[in-house]
Amino acid sequence: MKKSHLKDYILNYAKSRYYFNLQDLRNYLMQNGIDYTEENLKKSIYRTKRNKIIYGSGRGWYSTIREEFVLDTKPIERIIKLINKDFPFLKFCCWSTEQLKAFFHHLPTQFVTFIYSEKDFLSSLKDFVENNDYNVFLNPQKNEAEKFVHFRNQTVILRPSITYREPKDQHVEKIEKIIVDLYMEVKKINLIDMEEYKKIVLNIVSNHRVNMSELLDYAHNRKVRSQIEHIIMNFNVSTNATFQ
Repeated sequence: MKKSHLKDYILNYAKSRYYFNLQDLRNYLMQNGIDYTEENLKKSIYRTKRNKIIYGSGRGWYSTIREEFVLDTKPIERIIKLINKDFPFLKFCCWSTEQLKAFFHHLPTQFVTFIYSEKDFLSSLKDFVENNDYNVFLNPQKNEAEKFVHFRNQTVILRPSITYREPKDQHVEKIEKIIVDLYMEVKKINLIDMEEYKKIVLNIVSNHRVNMSELLDYAHNRKVRSQIEHIIMNFNVSTNATFQ
């Protein structure tokens, strides 16, 4: 087989998919009776990436979406600076629903900031953040969710840290983690309804390239990988995302 022929099959497979993984591609080639070597497959993928037809989307994952997701950090810069000033050695990370406002179908009346830090330090952190004019809730559950509606600004929820790989900026959560953490908050406190969550995820992953491998690894870490996969699989008409 000529290498260009193998490349044509790769292009044909990729062109109708926003995301795909390497094992799916191998299965596609096998189902079409295409003989290839792993070396030729890697070379063909490399050339396709070099020509900017497909892009890396994490370990063993590829995407046809050119634009990588860039997270707006402005909504959380003030609170990060505030905590860093008084607790320069504290390990914490945070994100806000305001960072996702461009992807909501129905824009919420208020935004919520989530801060994850050491469990034993959360009470002290709560006192500090409250003293700086934020409305703070310490690890709330669903029966406390109705309290949030009374506040219109600067609501903060504190959660224990989730063990995972450290992000490049340890205080700013990446979009891959936010997608999963937002799902957890939908389940824990009904932060938004599930249909709204699905629309947010669809808007993100179909318009901007995310690290699908990292997203699914973190979902596995939080024991919700199958649920997140199911949600994205239901977008197959739009994204053609597949999972192995």
